[in-house]
Amino acid sequence: MARADAASLITLADRIAREGPCAQAQDIQALSARRIALVNAHRVPAALAESLSSGVNLLIEQTPPCLPDVPVAQPPRPPTTTVVVPSGEEDQQGQHDNGKHHRKHHDEGGD
Repeated sequence: MARADAASLITLADRIAREGPCAQAQDIQALSARRIALVNAHRVPAALAESLSSGVNLLIEQTPPCLPDVPVAQPPRPPTTTVVVPSGEEDQQGQHDNGKHHRKHHDEGGD
């Protein structure tokens, strides 16, 4: 087998070992295509062709699934509550309370 052919297979196989699942799946297919091209072109010695094909086929069987990235789930935010007080109502409550308070003292003093 030519040194350049072997080097390209080795380089691709080494890269597969260090990649993430999606890149591995892509490069395993590239390795398989390269192996088929070399074998069909009779550039792989017969004594090596069977073990090369078996090794690549095992990689194909173990190809990891390429799943899309899933964002990390964030806990739901508690709902925000906004209290809206119509204008003037707050002033009326304050006057009403003051009036009760005032009458109470007035009533106590009248006995």
